[in-house]
Amino acid sequence: MKGNAFSFRDEAPAPAQNPLLRVENLCMYFGGVRAVDGLSFQVKKGEIFGLIGPNGAGKTTVFNCITRFYPPTAGQIFFENAEGRVIPLHREKVHNVIRQGVVRTFQNVEVIREITVLENLLVAGHRQYRCSIAAQALHLPALRREEAAVREKALAVLEFMGLSAYRDRYAMGLPYGILKKLEIARTLMCRPRLIILDEPAAGLNDAETAELAELIRRIRAEYDCTILLVEHDMGLIMDICDTVCVISFGRLLAIGTPEEIQRDEGVRTAYLGNRKSGEV
Repeated sequence: MKGNAFSFRDEAPAPAQNPLLRVENLCMYFGGVRAVDGLSFQVKKGEIFGLIGPNGAGKTTVFNCITRFYPPTAGQIFFENAEGRVIPLHREKVHNVIRQGVVRTFQNVEVIREITVLENLLVAGHRQYRCSIAAQALHLPALRREEAAVREKALAVLEFMGLSAYRDRYAMGLPYGILKKLEIARTLMCRPRLIILDEPAAGLNDAETAELAELIRRIRAEYDCTILLVEHDMGLIMDICDTVCVISFGRLLAIGTPEEIQRDEGVRTAYLGNRKSGEV
């Protein structure tokens, strides 16, 4: 063990109090490539949790396993849903993950560019409809009430995100920073308990990144969400995260507070190379 509290290790971190998400011995292999190799960590309710590592460390693959885009080769993923039940997320169908309260964004902006900003949010809110197919086909009053409620929520989310001025604009042609905010706005339409953000600051300038940091804090506070994010902007990670998990070659390298991670010699070596041996 090094002088600091965290160092290279393969074992799972100590159990967190009231974890919302628990990843145990997660493995994702692509042929002979071990993109994720025995990774374990826990995310507590209400925290902002950062997952970082050098390029190719397996960060996005972890997200894809949590959200069931990839079925893991091995390991387990447990999540406490809105009913307080701890479910094995690794057994859920990919289209049911969002119903459990897990929503995500992507590295590349994934909005529907051929419809308006408001319509993008209305599409994201479709899971909230409870009317039967018959009620929808006949457009009964119950459906109209649900449509009104979803529209009201969408307008409130646009106001919260500072996007009200763009509500009737088509997504196509909007500035990149606005599209990034729109993608995050869509997650708020889905009653999220855990929002997974994949490189939310990519492509943003310094002012937009500072605005994003404040926005993530507000989402956590006002929507009572837990945030899990991958990000290469270390300034953003160290500014907003309560816990930072570092992985390298798909394995756990270190986990702790931002201050502890910044002092970790193993983390510096993974990012900068071993300067003593002349590697960079």
